[in-house]
Amino acid sequence: MTTALATQVAFKEKTPEGHFGDLPDTSSTILQARIKDLQLHLKGTRLERFIGQLYEELEARGISLRPQCYLSDQWGCPSGVPVIGIPFYLADPQLTQIEERLGGGAEDEREIMMYLRHEAGHAINYAYRLHESEEWKKLFGDFGKPYLETYKPQPFSRKYVLHISGWYAQKHPDEDFAETFAVWLTPQSRWAERYKGWGALKKLQYMNETMGALGRTPAIVTLDERDVDVGEMEETVLDHYRQRQLAEKIDLQIGEQLDEDLINLFEPPSLVDVRADTLIRAERQGLIAAVAQYSGVSRAVVVSVLDHLTERTTALNLTMKRDQAHHYTTRLTSLVTALTMNYLYTDRFFETE
Repeated sequence: MTTALATQVAFKEKTPEGHFGDLPDTSSTILQARIKDLQLHLKGTRLERFIGQLYEELEARGISLRPQCYLSDQWGCPSGVPVIGIPFYLADPQLTQIEERLGGGAEDEREIMMYLRHEAGHAINYAYRLHESEEWKKLFGDFGKPYLETYKPQPFSRKYVLHISGWYAQKHPDEDFAETFAVWLTPQSRWAERYKGWGALKKLQYMNETMGALGRTPAIVTLDERDVDVGEMEETVLDHYRQRQLAEKIDLQIGEQLDEDLINLFEPPSLVDVRADTLIRAERQGLIAAVAQYSGVSRAVVVSVLDHLTERTTALNLTMKRDQAHHYTTRLTSLVTALTMNYLYTDRFFETE
């Protein structure tokens, strides 16, 4: 089992020219390069500074463990191994730009630190085999529970901390621990005050006591086995994204069945009003983030749905009244949320019969 934060991508089948046309000219060379040949590394990059910050936070908490970090295909710790994999595209500005375009958005500085703290939680759990203790099992559950990529969270449950969007702590007991550790580690999180009255507070108190007891204790597990090291990635950058597409692409098969909904949501074609797809593209990142965070639905599903609706809105040449932008955005958010929630709980977007 690999405890990896899912990287999200959902782009359509298009020709390379049509799909990458809005990328910088220099990106075409990088797309055709083998990832291992790019000679990516952590030293001298902004990631080195973030890792240093993580180590400082661990030191401030009296924790001696310094999980080894390496560039990989995605965020994650190999199960049982206290090392941290970081997505390779964060080590190079041009690759980060490609991820922004093809992957639905790259992590900003705040998110990078959130993920580093999360993965450090996994590393600590594995390094000291905390998941084997009865107290851990009582608080977090069975570490051996099947690890499902699709999970159905309970929105606003107070049994879990809130850290990564989509109530990620509810995904698996191992993720629950990692999220709790991340909240506990975050400077000035005021977790005791913030989670007062929550069931999650017991987990945070356990974390505080357990980490204090571990202190400078040497790790039990010191393995350095890696899932996918950037130096071993034979595929080209382009093939990497194609592989991600095959792994995560949602076959919407919606076709034109939602056209009537879009026609009712926006305005008919007009030479006076603003094109509706202009609004959707402007609000795209905010819509994706909001729906994924508050529905618990995979970002990949949300991106796929929104991209499909954007294409249909463009094809229908729908428009909007400029002074009612907020009204359209609210209704569109509701439509995307309804579709993705249907998919989450019924494995389909709507009844076809």
